[in-house]
Amino acid sequence: MINLLYAGNKGVFDGLFISLLSIAKKTKQPITAYILTMDLTDINPKFTAIDAYQVEVIENTLRKYNPENKLVLIDCRTIFLEGMEGSPNLFNAYTPYTLLRLNADQLDLPSPILYLDTDTVCNQSIEKIFEFDLSAFELAGAIDYLGQWFLGNYYINAGVLLLNLTKIKETGLFQACRRMCRMKKLAFSDQTAINKLVKYKGFLPREYNEQRIYHKDTVIQHFCKSIRWLPFYHTVNAKPWHLEKFHKVHKVTVYDDVITECFSVKKEKNL
Repeated sequence: MINLLYAGNKGVFDGLFISLLSIAKKTKQPITAYILTMDLTDINPKFTAIDAYQVEVIENTLRKYNPENKLVLIDCRTIFLEGMEGSPNLFNAYTPYTLLRLNADQLDLPSPILYLDTDTVCNQSIEKIFEFDLSAFELAGAIDYLGQWFLGNYYINAGVLLLNLTKIKETGLFQACRRMCRMKKLAFSDQTAINKLVKYKGFLPREYNEQRIYHKDTVIQHFCKSIRWLPFYHTVNAKPWHLEKFHKVHKVTVYDDVITECFSVKKEKNL
């Protein structure tokens, strides 16, 4: 069984669908994906929760590839506000939904579990990532491509995290991260907190969180916002669901079958 964890609102539906379908098409083992969401329209009218119908559509599509695939939708509003209400990190370049993964230790989730951002796409089976010996670590992640230059050689990207929730509960890592995020404005919210507070950290190979250029050995490609220095300094932020821009910027077509299927299903289901 492959256990996955995502977080977000309705605005990330396309990314969630593409990410999950890409995994389902490449991975033989059954997938259980836990989707953390919440309604925060009192903070921002765009912060609406992922709904049951959206989850049903994704789940039914994934079951075409394995009938045991399933999605579990978890409303985290109450526990989130208990620990994060009033946090200065609710209002920055990132949505509050990035902070939801810090509540994983408070939920009934299996361990280990793989957390993925919704702008990740699978290029080949992710089964091998679960062979990583996580017993001595709270979590494992890949080096952040940009962070390594500005924040240290061991700074990890939080978009792909293999979580040992058993050990995280023992050490209180996420509890400490929530406290830091509630009290202090951070440059990269929970990613900053995790990097500052984690004591037992494993390192995943680059191919499990490829943040730059597609390679044949890429397992998970992460289309996070990045910087390009040439021909002049500029930022790059082209997501798979913005297909024309995505092709122009990343020049990658290996995921087109997944993206096309998602768009087709969305049209059929009036989403």
